[in-house]
Amino acid sequence: MLKLIKDKMWNTDDQIVSSRNFILLREERSQFQGLRNENFVEIHLKASAYKGENDAYRFSVEISSFKQSNANGMFKWVGDLHELRGKIVFSLDENGQLGKIHNLDDIQMKWQDLKPKIFLRHRDERYKGLLISGVEELLEDDERLSNALRYSQPYQLLFPGIQNKEFRKNEVVKGYREIPNFIAAKNIPIITDEVLTETDDGKYEINVTGRIDEEKFEQNKVTAMLRILKNRPRVPTMVELKYMERYLLEDWPWSSQSMCMSLVQIPGSLYYEEKNILKMIAG
Repeated sequence: MLKLIKDKMWNTDDQIVSSRNFILLREERSQFQGLRNENFVEIHLKASAYKGENDAYRFSVEISSFKQSNANGMFKWVGDLHELRGKIVFSLDENGQLGKIHNLDDIQMKWQDLKPKIFLRHRDERYKGLLISGVEELLEDDERLSNALRYSQPYQLLFPGIQNKEFRKNEVVKGYREIPNFIAAKNIPIITDEVLTETDDGKYEINVTGRIDEEKFEQNKVTAMLRILKNRPRVPTMVELKYMERYLLEDWPWSSQSMCMSLVQIPGSLYYEEKNILKMIAG
């Protein structure tokens, strides 16, 4: 059982703060209504675990470098707004994923400094007001922000919720993920199957596969939107998903290397592929 390993990882009697340096590499490719886009992202970050009040664990993720190949359209906004994620301090929720954010005041202050610069950079864009108001809504309280970040990278690969589960080798454990902000729907809810295996060199690996949670997915909204856009009542609208993750475990709560791949498509209308690799690097 992984519980034996986890108990060892949880041994923090020496009270040493645990920190690791990572690099995140992301590839994005999309096509919608004949429009194609791609983007390559490189992020350097430091993740730390430490004890807060009442011996409760808190974590911080600090981004030191952000580079992307595409600065057009919405990718420009991503590049301009990444400063808001410069440092996120949080605790984990009951599922072992990103939970309460503890430095929201600092992030809000950073936004007040960044907002006029963003407005000037995007002053000629038609929907700048809508996007700026959307950012401000996210920063209204820590729950909104944590919900927005929980299934985004690098937070999902750092804290996927596997660290607080008990695994037996080759037995399936259920989990949950989301792909946020899907066309016409709030998100794509994903049910995962998570399996612990042992590698040839005696290390442990967790492999995750996912499928759409049909009961929670708002397929009807996607169908209605596509039929309006295509102006065809019989256009294919069913969303297809391929999803996988892989974690090579290190000391709690880190993995030495993590990977997440997803492919979402609606044949003839939409294609979106994303690959994220998170690697531990020397500090």
